[in-house]
Amino acid sequence: MRLGLVLAFLSGAVLGAGPHGSPGQHASVAPPVRMLRTQVATKTPDSVLTDQDGRRFALRDLRGKAVLVSFVYTSCPDVCPVMFHVVTEVQKRVQAEGHGDVASVFVTTDPEIDSPEVLKTFAVRRSVDFSATTLLTGKPDELQAVWSAFGVKVKRLGRGLVDHSPLTVLIDTRGVMRYRYLGGFPQAEIVAADVRKVLKNRATK
Repeated sequence: MRLGLVLAFLSGAVLGAGPHGSPGQHASVAPPVRMLRTQVATKTPDSVLTDQDGRRFALRDLRGKAVLVSFVYTSCPDVCPVMFHVVTEVQKRVQAEGHGDVASVFVTTDPEIDSPEVLKTFAVRRSVDFSATTLLTGKPDELQAVWSAFGVKVKRLGRGLVDHSPLTVLIDTRGVMRYRYLGGFPQAEIVAADVRKVLKNRATK
């Protein structure tokens, strides 16, 4: 999908309506299609990867927070920038509302390019709040285990170009995966409502 088309649909994705696409797909027209949202109740894989500062990081470190995990890569020419923007905006919005702590995590699908230094540069350029956002990379075998555990398919097309499942998941405060959002244009209003619901359920237990 061409970058100009992606940017044209960006506002729609943030407001909760946008087209669906997959990395590596190029087209001049993309019909507006809603993301595929699935409610689940699955224990989150206990994975350990490397963050943007070169430190080892486990998802279990975020217990007590609602966590959005998205699979992207920094040189992606189309949907990944939209996914990154929507997820970080949802995190900031719900956090600011005072419902509880929300974290966003981005797992690379291109370890060949995405070193910790590259991830940090990518995030700094987007004025990311590192107290609430983490970017993860790792050895190919470590990442493959994480991709497989989350059901993410990854196909390397060339240096800096990867086709992968455009997946974002929502994990509750106890480390249980509650929602899966498949699509490169997550609908922010729906995702934000689910995050609020997860935090409310924590407060009532």
